[in-house]
Amino acid sequence: MQEIEIRCKGCGKKLLKYSQSSFRKYGSPLKNCKKCGMRYADPRYHEIAIEGVPKDTFSISSYLILMLLGAFLLYRGIHLFRMYQLGVPSGMQFLLPTVFALGGIILVFGGIWEIITIVTGIKAKRFDKLRVESEMRLMDRTYAYTLQDFGYPVPEKYLE
Repeated sequence: MQEIEIRCKGCGKKLLKYSQSSFRKYGSPLKNCKKCGMRYADPRYHEIAIEGVPKDTFSISSYLILMLLGAFLLYRGIHLFRMYQLGVPSGMQFLLPTVFALGGIILVFGGIWEIITIVTGIKAKRFDKLRVESEMRLMDRTYAYTLQDFGYPVPEKYLE
């Protein structure tokens, strides 16, 4: 996992540090340095009207795998409650099974929640709202040209 650090080209202030594998954020990538006010593009943010949504965003299979992992952790946590762990003080015997069981419960219910939001269309509605907001920002020609200056492939319809 590579850490990326971005500094302001105007004053040299460290603006942000992030991992390439961090979650994708949607919104305006244009930000201003708080020290000198110079504008920069935050690569963590994406204009959904330009880049779209990754294909796997509405994939149920990844959440099913997450739920299976959670079910295994839950099972393992319950199983460990009945076992004595060598080398662990008796007052701490409950810690590992509890962590496994709680982690499993969180993964199972998180997976169920995501699948429900996909199936019911709630997740699609959220992304539609983000797309509309993105298109509204891009209707401002100055904003669209600024994005283009930062290397974003802005469609012609927003530059006319």
